Amino acid sequence: MRRREHNPASTVPFSSARRRLLAIATLALLTSASARASRTDKRPLDIKAGSAILTLAEFVRQTGLQVLFESDAIRNHSTREVRGQFDAAEALGLMLEGSGLTYEFVNERTVTVRPRPVVTRPAGKTDGSSGSLAARSI
Repeated sequence: MRRREHNPASTVPFSSARRRLLAIATLALLTSASARASRTDKRPLDIKAGSAILTLAEFVRQTGLQVLFESDAIRNHSTREVRGQFDAAEALGLMLEGSGLTYEFVNERTVTVRPRPVVTRPAGKTDGSSGSLAARSI
């Protein structure tokens, strides 16, 4: 009878890098091999508003595109509902409006989603309005 060896790696919790990779791999697996959609194909979409992680997974399911993101970076973001006939760029623009997230296509079938950068202004500078802001999201 063979004795089972203890593998300490199997008991170590996922690191944040492994969680990010898992999120990316999960979304890639959700992409149907038969769905060879591109970013310019219009398609009917029905994605409810909600957690960015869940709604982007639904976007992947409905479009067949790949979406890459760091789950920790978008965890606290929510997206808007998208319902109707859209190409991927239109749908993502509507979904991510006001969410604090932005997207960029890497190629015809792959898009990255990440938090929008925060623009900071030097102290004492204003944007022409009556109040001054130290930081503003674009």
